[in-house]
Amino acid sequence: MALENEYMRGLLLFSHIVRLGSLSAAATLLSMSRSSVSKQLSALERRVGSRLLNRTTRTIMVTDVGRQVLYEAHKVERALQTIEHISDNHQTEIAGDLKVSCSSAHGRVHLVPLMSKFLARYPKLTVNLQLEDRFVDMVAENLDVAIRIGFLPDSSLIARELGSFSLLLCASKEYLNNAPAMKVPKDLLNHRCLFYRNSTGSMNTWTFGSAAGEESVTVSGPLAINDPSALVTAAIEHAGVLLIDKGLLGDTIDQGKLVPLMTGYKPIGGFPIYAIFPEKEFMPAKTRVFIDFLLEEMPAKLSH
Repeated sequence: MALENEYMRGLLLFSHIVRLGSLSAAATLLSMSRSSVSKQLSALERRVGSRLLNRTTRTIMVTDVGRQVLYEAHKVERALQTIEHISDNHQTEIAGDLKVSCSSAHGRVHLVPLMSKFLARYPKLTVNLQLEDRFVDMVAENLDVAIRIGFLPDSSLIARELGSFSLLLCASKEYLNNAPAMKVPKDLLNHRCLFYRNSTGSMNTWTFGSAAGEESVTVSGPLAINDPSALVTAAIEHAGVLLIDKGLLGDTIDQGKLVPLMTGYKPIGGFPIYAIFPEKEFMPAKTRVFIDFLLEEMPAKLSH
């Protein structure tokens, strides 16, 4: 017979009444009215089919049937206490497998460098990091956390914003030596531009801000790629002008492989980055500590 919630509450209430010696004391402990306690006790007695307590104005006496039910009620209490201890122990000792998904380029640049510090902090955790450029089904693929870039559609998933990317417009010196002058955003219309494109769309409308306001330009070029790291490589090899998360550029600016362009105009539209996880009544401890770690470490990583 399934133990229904009301039945379980009735058993626990009965145990409290016997332990405290009165309905009134149980009501006070549980922040209930005495009439509510009496009603729940009566409901339990109807369910059992027998009186559990003989009550007078001053005392209560447990019946024979009541003693048998009380024995089982104590079992329920002990089981719930044991489960609570198991949960507490698990929360204290962070262990197990954590499955995480992130896009390839951003995972390599922003996430992988943080993993050593995270695993040193939680040595009993193992992380299975999936770097892949596709939209994953977190529930179907049993993922604990996904790192996603850009604005999110409504869903049953929970999102925590970790920060946002800063964009930089750049190109190689060799490309610029043989290209038209570039002083204002509309000059990009005369350039070969490199941009991200996948099966769902292109990221080739670039917006810039200045003291005069905002200006958007829809650029074009002979090469569009669905991998940000490959776009950086193409720019280094003089293929064109690139607008990209500056974190993905690594040391290319410091090393002179690429140079910033139109520094009087600020690129607008850097994408937010989120940690996404399935909605659950109780978040697993391993997920909680990973989210907390990302909130602690990722903003500084993104700002470099």
